[in-house]
Order: sequence, then structure tokens, then C-alpha cells
Amino acid sequence: MGIPPSQPTTRFIISLLLLAGSAILLAYLSASWLAGLCWAGGHLLSAWILPKLDRPSDTAPQRMALSPVLAALGFVCFLSLLNTLTYFDLGWRGFAHLSNLPTRAWAGLLALFAPALGAWLLGLWQIQQLQAAVPDRPKRALLLAATAVGVGLLGLLPGLVDGFLPLALSVGVFLFSLDIYLENNRTSMTWLLLWLLLFSMIMAVFAYRQSLRIDLKAHQTIAEDIARLGVPDTTRMYHLPFQWDTLSVATAQARLLPEQRATPPGQGRQWMSADRRDWVYHRADGTGYVMVGRTSGGFRPPLALMSVLFLLGLGYCLGMRALAWGLRLGHERWLLPLFGPSSLQLRIQLSFFGMALLTFFLVSWFTVYFFREQSEFLGHWLEQLVSLYVFLLLIAGALGIFLANSITEPIVQIGRKLSDTRLQNNEPLSWPRNDEIGKLVSSYNRMIAELDDSAAKLAEVERGNAWREMAKQVAHEIKNPLTPMKLQLQQLLRLEKDDPERAREWSKKVAASMIEQIDGLALIATEFSHFGRLPEANATDFDLRDLAQSAYALHSQAGENITLLLDTPTLPCPVHADKDQLLRVLNNLIRNAIQACDNRPDSRITIAINPTANQTTLSVSDNGPGIPDDVRAKIFQPNFTTKSSGMGLGLAMCRNIVAQAGGEMDFSTQLGVGTTFSVTLNSGRI
Repeated sequence: MGIPPSQPTTRFIISLLLLAGSAILLAYLSASWLAGLCWAGGHLLSAWILPKLDRPSDTAPQRMALSPVLAALGFVCFLSLLNTLTYFDLGWRGFAHLSNLPTRAWAGLLALFAPALGAWLLGLWQIQQLQAAVPDRPKRALLLAATAVGVGLLGLLPGLVDGFLPLALSVGVFLFSLDIYLENNRTSMTWLLLWLLLFSMIMAVFAYRQSLRIDLKAHQTIAEDIARLGVPDTTRMYHLPFQWDTLSVATAQARLLPEQRATPPGQGRQWMSADRRDWVYHRADGTGYVMVGRTSGGFRPPLALMSVLFLLGLGYCLGMRALAWGLRLGHERWLLPLFGPSSLQLRIQLSFFGMALLTFFLVSWFTVYFFREQSEFLGHWLEQLVSLYVFLLLIAGALGIFLANSITEPIVQIGRKLSDTRLQNNEPLSWPRNDEIGKLVSSYNRMIAELDDSAAKLAEVERGNAWREMAKQVAHEIKNPLTPMKLQLQQLLRLEKDDPERAREWSKKVAASMIEQIDGLALIATEFSHFGRLPEANATDFDLRDLAQSAYALHSQAGENITLLLDTPTLPCPVHADKDQLLRVLNNLIRNAIQACDNRPDSRITIAINPTANQTTLSVSDNGPGIPDDVRAKIFQPNFTTKSSGMGLGLAMCRNIVAQAGGEMDFSTQLGVGTTFSVTLNSGRI
């Protein structure tokens, strides 16, 4: 049972107590306060970064360009902590087998998982800002590569992280993996395994490099003791068994290579083979050599260490996930790559992986139990079996992920289709088998077919109702001028019988009035024709600035009291639409703005273009009286107008044109301040 979400204070206190208790325990086991501080500091750093993720940043793009540097420096700090906690004074010794590492060493490694999490989240936060500032992938890749090379130079400084190439490669892999992870924007078991492999590999390699340096210093000390005393100094505590020998000049001629014999007197050099490391020291008096070395195990020790760290990290991540579920913590997405929303796919993956873990644990336990009396097996072969188990576990995990994806993929597709379901033109799904999922797919396909039929019938009814209403409106608009026209003609006929002279004078007035009324009827018919039958759109890519400039030139002399302004960016603003139809929209909006200003003093109309990453907005603003509240909801209705002439079809027609181009049309208004009509279109290419 989880803690009820109505008790945030209780959850916070329990989380704090668990963090403090685990930090104290690790500090005690490692006999170093630094380990506990690393554990607590890593989790507190994560808690500070988590709320900042998935938020739009207001940081300037110039500062965002430094984001990969900050991410890389956070990773370098983690490696520096790794170097510090694997130092000789904190319990580390050179090791040939995992059993050579004391409890202090393992506690220090376990404490490093929290800083690793903090470094991962810090890098995630910074690369997220970088992607917002530099959306172009090749430029971003070049910047990440340059950052890795630049930060790798820190490896040349003594005492930080030794080695330019290992540091540069590690930082590069870290930054590029973060970038790819954010581009995919997915949380899954696959990413968890990849991240655990990455961090366990880095921790194992750098820890083993540190242990080799410790081992090398021990061999140097032993060789100097033998050269001085003739035998190793028994008062010293040497951490691993070693072999040593003194060689005369004649013996060295037979056993040493020419390069080894070329070592200057008073100095030594390390020589490595497939499974040995030897320190060859040339006596200062030149009378012979001292050779100190031991079996190193080759690549097996770091591989075994990586396997154990992978298993510890997996247990740590699953434990964190269980704790987050139990305490109902809010950071379900970003706390770890696995911390995505709960889903059927994730539950299947975790169930399969949990069974595989349990199986391998039982196999390992039985193996240790039956060979518990054979110390050589436990010391030499068990770590190789651990590596083999981890390899098999990864194969089983990959198989489980594949099976979970194959089972849930049709359900995911149905869910995606349901979220995108429209009234018409829905694509059916296909499934090769007539099983439970096949029946679900058939039900979905039958549902969208029925939905299409219902939508078609509904659209037909709505079109009939709309055209009936429109016909009533058109009939009303036409009938209004017909009555006075009929009365004027009847009056003219009476005058022609009674007073022909006066009838000729009256006919001039009647003719002018009737011509005006007929022009009004023609305008009504034209607007109705345009609204009922828009021309077929011919969408092309063009620069919206050219369209705005053309409309601006046409209406620049709109009136004596009206100032027309044009505000366009310097860079091209490509859009994909029908240029002629969009010009009609812009002209209509400008004419409406001119009529709204009504030649008031200091009237101002602004045509502006505002481009974004994927869309471009064209707006026409005026400083007229604004639109009253009771009118705003009807502004795009086909038969609504506030003017004395026309049918109110202009804005409705404009909105249809914009919708046909895949865009949106909207307005904002404020009484006494003015009105802005905006048209948002998808960006194109030119």
C-alpha cells in the first residue's frame, strides 16, 4: 500500500529519513564521510534539477550554447569523485579478483550511484536547453564533439582524471547519448539497460585504472626495498601476493628483452603481457635488475567489476522505482530513464526481467552453495560466471522487451488511433490472427466504419440545414429591395398615364435608384457564390513577406486619417498555401480594419508577420473601437454582420480559406483599444 497523496509532508519526511539513513550507513561501511556525502548530495542535486526539467527556459541562446560545457563538467565532477573514492587511503588496493576488494571499496562504489544519477540529470537538463537553442542536428553534433575534445584537455591536469583520450571519449559518449535520448523522448527498459551499461562500464574502467596505478606504486616500493635490503621489507603490508626475483647482468641477458635491459640505472619501467604486469627496476649501481610482478588477469577483472556494478545499479534503479511508486513521488518521468508513466508494456517488461533476475539469482546461489568448499572456484571462476550471467540476463532482457513490444504494439496503435480518431477518414488497423487482439482490432475497424457513415449522414443533414438557413437569408436580402423597386415602377407607370412630362423627370430618379439596388443585389449574389463555392486551392511555397508587401502597397492610401504600417522580419517567412486565396483573406482583413477605424483621427492599422520554428503568424491590427462582448461569439458566423451592407460572409469565407490551407484564424479585441485578427500557417520551404 502506498502512502495517500494527501500526505505530502509525511512522504517528504520518510524520503528524508531514508536518504539520511542510507547515507550514514554507506559512510560507516566505507569508513569515509565522503561516501555518505556523495550519496546524499547526489540525491539532493537530483531533487533540485527535477522540477526544472520539461520547463521552457528563458535563458538567452548565447548562454544556452554553454549548456554542453556545463553538462560535461558535471560528468567530470562525477569522474573526479570516482577517482577520489578509489584512492589507496580510502581502502582501495590493486585487485586481480573481486574478492580482493574490501567492504569499504564496495560501499564507496555503491555511494557513487547517486552522483551518477545527479550527473545524468544535470546533463539531461543542459542538453535539453541546447536542443532548444540549436535545433539543427549537424551544428549541435559539432558543438558536442568540440565540447568533448575541450573538456578532455582537463585529463592532462594531474590529480583530476588522468588521460586525455579516456576522458574525451567518455564525455563524448555521455553527451551524444543524452542528445539521442532526448530526441527519442522515450522512457523504457531499453534505455535503462543502455544507461546502466554505460555508467557501469565507465565506473569499472576508471576504477580499474586507478587500481593499476596503486598496484604500480606498490611494485615500485617492493622493488626499491629488494634493491636496498635484498628482500622485501616485511614490516610493510603488501595488499596482493606478488612474485619477485633479482637478476644479474648475465641472467638479464637471457631473460629480459633488449628494451627492458635499456632501462637507465636507478629507474624502472612497467611491462605488460596478456595476463601479467611486471616492474623491472635497474639497480642504481648497475649490477643487475629487480623484477616484481603478479598475474593481473587481463581484461577479466574490469569485466567482472562492470558486471557486478551493472547488477547493483539495476537493483538500485528498481528499488528507486519501487520507492517512488510506494511514496507516490511526482517525478515519474525524469527520475530515471525507466521512470516513465505506468503502462502495460512496462509491466510486461518488468515482469519478464524480474523472472529472469530471480532465475539467475537462484542459479548463482545454488552454484555458490555446491562449490562453497572450493575456494579457488569462488575466487577465480565465480566472477567469470557473474559476467556470463549478466550477458545472459541482457539477452533475456532484450528478448523480454521484444516480446512485450510485440504484444503491446497493436494495443499501442489502437490507443494512438483512438486519440487521433476524427469523424471521418480514419485508417483501419490490420492484424494477421483472429485472437483476442484480432477481435479488438476488428471491433475498432467496425467502429470507425460506423462512425464514418454517421459522420456522412450528420454532415449531409448539417449541410441541408445550413443551406436552408442561408437560402432564407439570401431570400430576405433579395426581397428587401424588390418591394421598393416594385413601388417605384408602379408610381412611374401611373405618372406616365397622368403626367408624361413629370414621368420623364421621375424616371431619371427611379433609374438611378434601381441601378443602385441592382448593384446591391449583384453584390449579394457574388458574396453568396464565393462562399458556397471556393475555388480549388493551389498550394505552393512562397514568402509571406511578398504577399504582405503587395497588400500594403494596394491599401497604403486607404484614407486621409489612416496610417498603414508594415512590420516584417528580415529573414524569409516561407508558408505553404494558395497565394491568391490568402491575398483575398489579407485584403478582406485590411478592408474590415479600415471600416472599423471609420476615418477617425490618428487611425492606425498594422500588418505584422511573426515566424516561429514550425509556423508563421500573419496579423492585422487596428486601433478602432474594438468588438463588443455580445458580438464576439458571432464574428465568424456566415450570416452575421454589423455593417449596413453585405451579408456577413467575408470573415466566414476567410476562415474557410485558412482552414483549407491547414491553418487557424482567430482574433483578440479590447474595447477602446482595438482588434487584431491573426492567421497562423504551417511553415514551408523556399
